[in-house]
Amino acid sequence: MSTRNINVVVVGVSVAGLKVAKTIAALSKQGFPNLSVTAIDKNEYFYHAIAAPRATVDLEFGKKLFFPLADILQEFELNPAEPKHKFIQTTLTSINNAQKTIQLSNGQTVAFDYLVLATGAKNKSPAHYEGATMAEVHRNMEETFESIKEAKDILIIGGGAVGIEIAGEIATAYKDKKITLVHAAERLMPLNFKHGISNGAVDKLQRLGVEVVLNEKIKVPEDVLFNCRVRPLTLTGTSGREYASDLQILATGTTVHTEYMESLEGELGEHLRNDWGGIKVRKTLQANSESLPNIFVPGDCNALPAGYKFAYLVGAMSTVVATNIIAMINAGFDEDSTKKPTLVEYTSGPMNIMFVPIGPNLGVAQIMGIAFGKSFMGNVLAGFKSKDYFYAKIAAEVTDVVK
Repeated sequence: MSTRNINVVVVGVSVAGLKVAKTIAALSKQGFPNLSVTAIDKNEYFYHAIAAPRATVDLEFGKKLFFPLADILQEFELNPAEPKHKFIQTTLTSINNAQKTIQLSNGQTVAFDYLVLATGAKNKSPAHYEGATMAEVHRNMEETFESIKEAKDILIIGGGAVGIEIAGEIATAYKDKKITLVHAAERLMPLNFKHGISNGAVDKLQRLGVEVVLNEKIKVPEDVLFNCRVRPLTLTGTSGREYASDLQILATGTTVHTEYMESLEGELGEHLRNDWGGIKVRKTLQANSESLPNIFVPGDCNALPAGYKFAYLVGAMSTVVATNIIAMINAGFDEDSTKKPTLVEYTSGPMNIMFVPIGPNLGVAQIMGIAFGKSFMGNVLAGFKSKDYFYAKIAAEVTDVVK
């Protein structure tokens, strides 16, 4: 047993951060009674974003996708009357490596021995909903649901999995709506997936009445807010075609917000991020700097390519990070940085398994390099996801610590 004080800070409590926070906090009952975990997130809830497409047409299902985080680490307390672990609802503003502290937007300064940056990435509505509280995000979801229900002509920009799934759900639930999906590339889905899965997605979307336009990039005005609300708008594609609609959904990918790294980059005189803001990492998922061995970056905010960011792979990243921090704690790195424990590396390649529901009854899939596109088997395989978008599995995992 070690009685030394160990402070682990996890910023971002979504898929990546939740698993790391739970795994490390468990050490306080496994020989490290003075270990503390501080979990930080801008929202008071965990959001199962994978199921967002179904929420566009099923409001009651959508409201179940949010889980409160206030008691996320309570089960790991040795003495609940004197808690060591805590959840803070706020945002990270800066990192000071010399002092091993972070500054939060609520004015707090928090010290760390190990820091996990799992701040994720953000989509546009309806894949993501604004609101820091449960009440706010539920209200936003209700307004989005009513807007989709009211709209007659919907334009979806972006033909990745999210855009396809949203189109399929809306087209199935509302057969009277005109839905157009426009994608900039020559085929749907990321290019590391086979043509068959793309061709199958086009075929099945068309069966539902969705118009699919490929090789067309929509000119998206920077000053227009895409918040999934009814408003007449005409946008122009690179072909010159005009697309008039009364509701527009932007599904062109995610955006990371890692501005909190600016102070650290200034302190070290190093560029720690790539051009789009992703934080560069080593194979051990440590930040890519000799000066930052105790800072880890799992999930969407690191600089690994998009093919590494599917939920299953993010979970694998969390395991690597938790394993490495535990190895460093066991070696006593936080009190003697000359100790060099053996760390594991993240070795998973880009995801080549994909299930894409196109409404409750249709879908496409790819497994081990085999595409199931136009075939009935694509519907069957996608059905494993379309049943509830893995809600039951996630709910069981999350509620285990937020009950």
